[in-house]
Amino acid sequence: MVIPKEVLSDYRELYEKANALIEQDSRSDPPTDPYRSHYKARDILHDLKKQLEDQLISIRASEDEGSHDEFAYQSMLGFICRDLGRIHIYTEESIDGEKILKRCLELVEERKQRPQCIIAYVGAINELSIVYAARLEYKKALELLLQAEQNYEEFQAGGELPMTMFDLFNPVSEDVELTAAATGSKELENLYTLCCFYLAQMWGHVGEPEKTAQCCHRTLHRQIKYKCYEAIDFALNTATLSQYYIGQERFKEARHLLAAATLIMAEHEANMLQPQMSQQQQADVAETFKHRYADVARCWAKYGLLLLQSSKERLMRDDEEEEEHLAQATKQLKLVEEDYRFLDLDLAACENRISCDYCLTFDDAKLVFHFVSEWLDVAKDYYKAESEATEYARIMQDYAEAYDHIAFFEELPENQAKMQKRRAKYLEDLLELLDHGHYLKICRECWYVAGTAHAAILDIRLDAIKAQSSPTPADVKRVNQSCWKAIKHFECFVKSYLVQPDAGDLWRPNMDVGELRTMLYAHFHIGRLYYKLISSHPQQQLEQLNQSLLYYKRFSESCVEHKEAAERLHGEIGVVREMLELLPYKINTVKRRLE
Repeated sequence: MVIPKEVLSDYRELYEKANALIEQDSRSDPPTDPYRSHYKARDILHDLKKQLEDQLISIRASEDEGSHDEFAYQSMLGFICRDLGRIHIYTEESIDGEKILKRCLELVEERKQRPQCIIAYVGAINELSIVYAARLEYKKALELLLQAEQNYEEFQAGGELPMTMFDLFNPVSEDVELTAAATGSKELENLYTLCCFYLAQMWGHVGEPEKTAQCCHRTLHRQIKYKCYEAIDFALNTATLSQYYIGQERFKEARHLLAAATLIMAEHEANMLQPQMSQQQQADVAETFKHRYADVARCWAKYGLLLLQSSKERLMRDDEEEEEHLAQATKQLKLVEEDYRFLDLDLAACENRISCDYCLTFDDAKLVFHFVSEWLDVAKDYYKAESEATEYARIMQDYAEAYDHIAFFEELPENQAKMQKRRAKYLEDLLELLDHGHYLKICRECWYVAGTAHAAILDIRLDAIKAQSSPTPADVKRVNQSCWKAIKHFECFVKSYLVQPDAGDLWRPNMDVGELRTMLYAHFHIGRLYYKLISSHPQQQLEQLNQSLLYYKRFSESCVEHKEAAERLHGEIGVVREMLELLPYKINTVKRRLE
């Protein structure tokens, strides 16, 4: 017995009506009733589900189990349960959604790799994984998604063409096969792409970042291959994925991903404004593009900054440390090209703009520095201080960081000092611009880093004085200027963590370990800076030495109080211990001169 065409036509009409409600009518649902069309579609599908179940009961009552008709009804019922489950999840009815999705899997389990069932099977698992993830049952969701992936791969290896629900409504004919080839394969590929996306999230939740990155790339690669992506979303996701590889110092992979993001954005820009758009629509599209291109630019800047930083750290490591670093790097999973490359995109021109190798010389670093500056200029063109103060501040901090890195590679101390001065200037301009109360976190970072920059200038100028037999008053003045600027910034940083600005050494409660450690460093720096001040007046010298002793004592006492924060400060603790012994003698010597 074959299901009559008229019956299938009736089923198809109901199914199309439900689909139209979801795909079209739901777009105009009012905010006060956002699920109106979905509820109507749900009612239609429940009616269709009952009709199919009644037919199954009739077939089984007539002892026709295992027939072609029974399989056809089971397959259609599987699709309906999949779609109902999806609606229940969308309308925030996860318990009902889980129940009906499990019903779908029961219906198709035995024949899940048949063309009539594979789409419903993979689709139901995708939806069910959302339910489990929402309950934080990540391992359960992961296991299901891996099953879907395995069955997808096995089905594809068989060479058959998957069938959609609409294919099931048509009698078996060559037309069905053509329709399946055109729509079934596309639907299955899209479902597997979604499965990869969910897998990436689940691997992340169970602590497997490498597998997360691989699944993210597979998702993006499939979007390119099957042309099922929004250019802006694709570029942002690709640029975001690059940040993982940057953090792993895998700059070749990161560069490739950023190049892909840039190419897709360029292609989008060439075609994004359509004649049929209104002026407002064109303005909105152009604004979105500029915004997101600025975000890609910031990712490029981070790439360059991390390349400079990693190059610097590599040159500072001794042979033993470098061997240990390389040993840790080799523990990472080995990548094949398919894990991170978009083989269908020609990215050579974009990739060749910047190296992916560590910088060894100033000339190497200078190229990266200018590359970073160019991309930061692009980002700054969008993120303005008056409208996006936080993002603007981060960009200014990136400029400052770039100058710090390039100063490391510069061999001439005079040029190093100039670069550190530029670094400090970016941060000081930012401090003048920002409200210190509203942007306290950023201001703290600026105070501390600006203090570090002026302290670096101080060291350069002190070295220059030591090389002279008799420093000039101008040289001494420059040293003290750098010293006082550094002290001012570090003291602003310290005061921002006090219960009251003039509360002495009473720190705010609930500081985390990182904040405590930075606070300890700031006290160490201030103690050192007061000691470095040059003065020919005994009274000034006495005041400065007392301030140095005060901050060193606070550092020492706070290290005892905050042992966890002080764990990494063994070198500083040793220096302070010596200074606490030396300073009282120095102070007494100056006092005797004043008597």
